[in-house]
Amino acid sequence: MRPITVCQVIPRMRSGGAELGCLQVAEALVKAGHRALVISAGGRMVEQLVAVGATHIDLPVASKNPVTLALNASRIADIVAAEKVDILHARSRAPAWSTLAAARRTGTAFVTTYHSEYSERGRIKNLYNSVMARSDTVIAVSHWMAKLIGERYATPDERIAVIPRAFDPARFDASAVTAGRLEAVRTAFGAAGDDRIALLAGRITRRKAQDHFVEAMGILKQRGRPLPLAVLAGEIEKPDFKAELEARAAALGVADRVRFAGFVADMPAAYTTATVLLNISEQEGLPRVALEAQAMGCPVIVSDTGPGREVALTEPDASAADTTGLRVPYADPAKLADALDRLLNGAEADRAAMGARAASHVRAQFTLDRLTTSTLAVYERVLARRAAQKEAT
Repeated sequence: MRPITVCQVIPRMRSGGAELGCLQVAEALVKAGHRALVISAGGRMVEQLVAVGATHIDLPVASKNPVTLALNASRIADIVAAEKVDILHARSRAPAWSTLAAARRTGTAFVTTYHSEYSERGRIKNLYNSVMARSDTVIAVSHWMAKLIGERYATPDERIAVIPRAFDPARFDASAVTAGRLEAVRTAFGAAGDDRIALLAGRITRRKAQDHFVEAMGILKQRGRPLPLAVLAGEIEKPDFKAELEARAAALGVADRVRFAGFVADMPAAYTTATVLLNISEQEGLPRVALEAQAMGCPVIVSDTGPGREVALTEPDASAADTTGLRVPYADPAKLADALDRLLNGAEADRAAMGARAASHVRAQFTLDRLTTSTLAVYERVLARRAAQKEAT
């Protein structure tokens, strides 16, 4: 493929799965000799973008204000012309509307990534979400998401590319995590020497289901079972929800076993020191944290959703001897408490074997090279299709 310029548009470059995917693709573009632009409203990951050779352009694309969306469309169109952009790639709904308008105005190829299962609450919300399926090619982060896109928007299969999220094997390497790094993370979490850690990594927001975790902790206490240290690691997106969680933990008598760790820079060490990782939310495209944790040999508990079934091998889809974690019904704290008890207080040899299978599973199926190579191939196909259509007319 000739050198091209790709401009990704994302609300903010803060920590998160969509943002990390944006960074990974930008780095792959630069390494392959292309130009990578990213438009966002800024965030902690901008420095990393610049470090890999990408160009960051600050625009208020996190806004949903209709006037701002229209202004952003003009600004993006101007950037396309000035930077000779070949492909616009939107990763969220609000900026996708501006990006779609700019793409149509300039005749630029348009790609979207459908990251999560957006809620559908009537025709207006369906229309708002539909922008993610109005591109030349929609990248779905799981087979579950591809099925949902086809059903909701009647998008033909040939316009959907399934590219699962991935982990970086160079960063998530258990052999590289030193005892000092583990101790530093445990100290940051406030973990005592014999504490077992149950980790839920994700922004503090209701859709990540931290409230179900707190309820499960209360059930374990009521049953008289040993309590892990429940670590909620992630940026506080909803302060009111955090306050609600703190109040509920206090009411259940488990506040002393719940930690709000905030943003954690050394996630490889966090996964390594954890006994189990929880990914129990409902609306996920493909939970990257579950991939990363398994890569570090940490078993997972996932919710009984399509993406949950794809990211981990769980019963009854897999035999007990092949599992890499446990699966629980969404929003069922009692079943979650059962799963926590089983992993935290079961035989250590069984848990270690499950962790080893987890590492082998994700290292074979969810590689960063596969994600970046597949994404660049999508760009190539989109441009080739556009060129063929132009020639035909």
